[in-house]
Amino acid sequence: MSAQPLSGKQVLITGASAGIGRACAVLLARAGAKVIATGRREEELARLRAEVPLRTIAGDLNDAAFAAELAGAARDVDIFVSNAGVLKYAPILDMTDEDVETMFRTNVLAAFRVLRAVAKSMVDRRGGHIIVMSSIAAREVYGLAGIYCATKHALCAVTRSLRLELQASGVKVTEIAPGMVDTNIRATSTHPRVVEAIKNRKFAPLTSEEVAEAVLYAAQAAPNCCPDLIELRPRGAA
Repeated sequence: MSAQPLSGKQVLITGASAGIGRACAVLLARAGAKVIATGRREEELARLRAEVPLRTIAGDLNDAAFAAELAGAARDVDIFVSNAGVLKYAPILDMTDEDVETMFRTNVLAAFRVLRAVAKSMVDRRGGHIIVMSSIAAREVYGLAGIYCATKHALCAVTRSLRLELQASGVKVTEIAPGMVDTNIRATSTHPRVVEAIKNRKFAPLTSEEVAEAVLYAAQAAPNCCPDLIELRPRGAA
């Protein structure tokens, strides 16, 4: 299958101020895409602009007004990479209501809010590609990660439903499901059992750039090819 050029394609990437989202923004911009990168940290977005040519919009997707503004600015995008998310590992019995609400609000509700708006625009235009960053945790459950897994299960269900409902409108939907990735997303997971488990892992995590390569592959797939699900695991991770 020959890769399709991204030159001139408009792309929206959420959660682009760090980690996987940032790596996706750099890779797709270097592939010729016209990238709109959004995230909460303006200073990190400024560093991103200094590295590659793209447009940035700073804001919090949990703010419905900002999400609506972002969707309006990105109404003509050809590709949407829904990547923003948060994570906190801890035993279920040690999780607070606020911990749970924060993860569901960002990983599910905020993601859905932007997915819905962008998808409606794509349906009106009879084309587009939605790429959702989920996780291996969308299909598996791990100790110390139960709530995070629950949010990713929910996001997976939304993604699969979108695929079914939008295919008649010519809109592709792809789910990228990586295993552990070397980012700062676990910085808030300070429970002693979590710290010990991470320290004792027997494999090297994926890099953000390795995950971004999967996003690039999906984005460049031939028009009649829709990668529905791409799972990525670090070598040695069961």
